[in-house]
Amino acid sequence: MDVNFDLSTATAKTYTKFIEDFRATLPFSHKVYDIPLLYSTISDSRRFILLNLTSYAYETISVAIDVTNVYVVAYRTRDVSYFFKESPPEAYNILFKGARKITLPYTGNYENLQTAAHKIRENIDLGLPALSSAITTLFYYNAQSAPSALLVLIQTTAEAARFKYIERHVAKYVATNFKPNLAIISLENQWSALSKQIFLAQNQGGKFRNPVDLIKPTGERFQVTNVDSDVVKGNIKLLLNSRASTADENFITTMTLLGESVVN
Repeated sequence: MDVNFDLSTATAKTYTKFIEDFRATLPFSHKVYDIPLLYSTISDSRRFILLNLTSYAYETISVAIDVTNVYVVAYRTRDVSYFFKESPPEAYNILFKGARKITLPYTGNYENLQTAAHKIRENIDLGLPALSSAITTLFYYNAQSAPSALLVLIQTTAEAARFKYIERHVAKYVATNFKPNLAIISLENQWSALSKQIFLAQNQGGKFRNPVDLIKPTGERFQVTNVDSDVVKGNIKLLLNSRASTADENFITTMTLLGESVVN
C-alpha cells in the first residue's frame, strides 16, 4: 500500500493529511488506551508500505516502512534502491524488484546516522523545505549529505506518525525550517519505553511500572508516570509491540536520555 505526498503543492493541511493517511495504513492488533498497538509479527506480504515523496523540483523517492515498528528500511530512486545495513532479509526479497540494490554503510540507528552525518539531530534543520531538500539529496544520492537527509526524512515522516507533537511542529514550518527542541529529541528517544509502560499500565490501573524520563522544550527534565499524562493522551499515536524487533533492543531499561543508541 502506498501513501503519496507532494511537497510542490504542500500546505500544513496536506502534510497533516499525509501523516494521518500514513498512520491509517499501519495494521494494528488492538488499541491500548485508545492508541493502536502495532503487530509484533505480520506476513511478508503485509510487512512493508511505501511513502512516495515528491520534492519541490518534482523528484520522487519511494520510502519503505516496516509496519511492525515504523522504521525506515530502504528507499528507491529511479532504478536504484538503498537499504540500511540492518534491514531485515525479507526487505531485500520483497522490496523494489527490478531495481539495483545498494546497502548503505550505516544502520538506521540514530547514533550511527549522527556519526555518519557528523551532526547531532539538534543541529539539523527540520520542516517541509528541509524535507524537500532531503528528498533531492537522496534522489541523486550524495553520499556525504545522505545521512543528514535520512535523519530529516525519518523525523518528518516516521516520528511525526508516532507523535502528534512532532507532526504539529513540522506542520507549522511550511515555508521555513526549524531545529528540533529537546522535547522532540526526548520523545523520539523514548518511544519504545513509553510504548512498553503504556502497555503494562493496563494491569496497574493506568500507572507506569517504571517512570519514563523526558525533557520539556525549556530543557527541564520531568517524568511521565501514568497514562493520564498529556504526553500520552492525544500525543502518542502508535505503540510499539514489546515482542516486535527484540533483536534491536527496543526495550533497553538502562537508556540514557540523550545520545543513546536508538533505532529510527
